[in-house]
Amino acid sequence: MNIKAFVFDFDNTLLASDELVVRSFFKGYEKVMGKKVSIEEVISHYGPDEEGVFYGIMQDREKANLAFKYYLEEYESLEKELFRDGFNKKYINILKNIKNNGYKLFLLTGRSKRSTIISLKYFGLEELFDDVYCGSFYGVNKPESFRKLEKDYSLSNDEIIYFGDTMNDIKSCKEVDVKICSVSMYIDEKNRQLLKENNDFRVVDTLDELEDFIGEIIKENK
Repeated sequence: MNIKAFVFDFDNTLLASDELVVRSFFKGYEKVMGKKVSIEEVISHYGPDEEGVFYGIMQDREKANLAFKYYLEEYESLEKELFRDGFNKKYINILKNIKNNGYKLFLLTGRSKRSTIISLKYFGLEELFDDVYCGSFYGVNKPESFRKLEKDYSLSNDEIIYFGDTMNDIKSCKEVDVKICSVSMYIDEKNRQLLKENNDFRVVDTLDELEDFIGEIIKENK
């Protein structure tokens, strides 16, 4: 592998963020609609960024915008409560090792730029990534983000490896012919098995396995 860039998803790849995100969706929806929304309803609209998810549920742009505002307020507050100890130090060392060995490091996520910035600032990760590519109100846009990244940094698809946690990540990477290592340490067993059945390249289940795999790539490329 002639890898020049390591690209990471955020939710449930870098951070076990299910509770943070879902509770923020609940708060945003209830503040605007005056009633609760089910987790199934929220998840069924995943694909766009958070404001796009609200629009998918509410079918009203103004209400979705307001719900997203409340979402961000809850998100910023709840993140400090759920992650008092900050970002996993071993994970930071893994990411720094990538940079220290001369590789590009990117964040490519389906979430909004505004919530991404909140997290990067809170965890002190703003300077770690060479660039950040975020989601779209209109739906899944990771293939487009990969194409933009390749153009922005003069990279070919075989010089990139992506780390993500979902079947959609596998689908997006196949669309642009980018290698994907599925990261399953923050997801449930059902979804873990799905990744193993559908990713014929690599799946890692622990942070130690992730560290070892990245180390293998760096060693091969020397």
